[in-house]
Amino acid sequence: MKYDHMMSRLEADSSVSPASQETDPLVGSWPPLHTSKGTWFDPALDFREPEGGIVTEEVLALIASVEQRDRKRRQADEINHRTIVRKILANGFRCHFHRRPSWVAYYRKAESYRDGPRWLSGAAMRRTVDVLAKVGLLETSLGEWGATASTYRVAAKLYSTAQAQGVAEHSLTLRLPPERLVRLRRGNSRTPLIDIEPTEETDHWTYLLDAYNIFISQQDIALAWSGDEETEWVRHLNESGGGGGAPLCRPELIQTDLYRQFNNGSFEQGGRMYGGWWINAPKALRRKITINGQPTVELDYSGCAIRMLYHERGIDFRGDPYRLQPVAAYEEEKGLRPDHYREGVKAMVQALINDRSDGRPEQIPLPNGLSFRPRFKRKEVRRMIEQAHTPIADAFRSGAGLRLQRTDSDLALAVITDLREQGVLSLPVHDSFLVSKHNKDKLINSMLSNYRNIFNFDPIIK
Repeated sequence: MKYDHMMSRLEADSSVSPASQETDPLVGSWPPLHTSKGTWFDPALDFREPEGGIVTEEVLALIASVEQRDRKRRQADEINHRTIVRKILANGFRCHFHRRPSWVAYYRKAESYRDGPRWLSGAAMRRTVDVLAKVGLLETSLGEWGATASTYRVAAKLYSTAQAQGVAEHSLTLRLPPERLVRLRRGNSRTPLIDIEPTEETDHWTYLLDAYNIFISQQDIALAWSGDEETEWVRHLNESGGGGGAPLCRPELIQTDLYRQFNNGSFEQGGRMYGGWWINAPKALRRKITINGQPTVELDYSGCAIRMLYHERGIDFRGDPYRLQPVAAYEEEKGLRPDHYREGVKAMVQALINDRSDGRPEQIPLPNGLSFRPRFKRKEVRRMIEQAHTPIADAFRSGAGLRLQRTDSDLALAVITDLREQGVLSLPVHDSFLVSKHNKDKLINSMLSNYRNIFNFDPIIK
């Protein structure tokens, strides 16, 4: 299962940083290679259809025109050859459109990628890159053993060939194989993966996620934003190191496949869906998302976790779980907007439920540098929260957070599956969902009915 762990790292970073290659089972135990100019080859990257099939056939014909073969490839070898050509092209265009410099870093040593997919090996990469360079489709640079990685990039001839076949930024996707769609970690998101023995339940989740990922790969998810907004997000991604590899010049809106991640070695904890690029996009940018050219609306389950705690106990709590009377009175007294402290209270409520900050939830960083001072101390706010929610206060600091994430992730999977079966694409962000505005009523109906199926209460949707 080494390949599973390698894929997890690739998917987390989009490309593997040079430093992380040192102990990666994908490349072996020889000295690590370093490159300051390339983005590591990612075997999960692919083209959408029909562009992928068309440009691959065009390139295969060009390769055949210069290849000197004594006999035809066996069927399995032909499939592997076709796959590696397609993957090399996809990685080249990923860097051409999104990275500067636009080089793809890869390994040529025969035993490289020994735990990768069947079609991938260092020898196959070497042969294929070299023949693509021979026909003028790639520019290449050979690395020095133990010092720098070999790299390639799209040549002008390949770009014009692909452009004529309709290849553009939206033609790329990052596809996850079914075995990568359900993940179990030993602890939190930074801990190692555990090998999973498939069960009827995990097979069912895999089936639903794979069906969703196929469905979303057929849609056009984009951002209707300004040049300044795009530039600012690129700057943020590069400064945070979230892009991996060479610096971004355009955001990579190619990661749309979803997977579920469970925590602490238990399928009863966590299980939320990750992988879609929109999940980590700033909320202000999510408002600019379009689905098939149509503007979207985002709806969420208001106070989802805390409301679920009430509903589990048969209590129909309808109020705002983050409104504290003394805080609201102070906001009014000082002429502050009614929800001035709401995000801070919300952060502390979530910390109490999730038991973060080593058992001291009042010490968590508040959003946007917010402070309750000069009027309130954090411990006071914590006591107000516990008093406002006396019926469920015993659930605070009980570790309920990850258990509730399992419930809200089941709910989210049910919603996106229900809508997919109606031909409607929804983009989940944990307990909220984006759909095209004309599908808003369908989303509301699905969110209501699926929540009722679990709790026998109505949620509050905003």
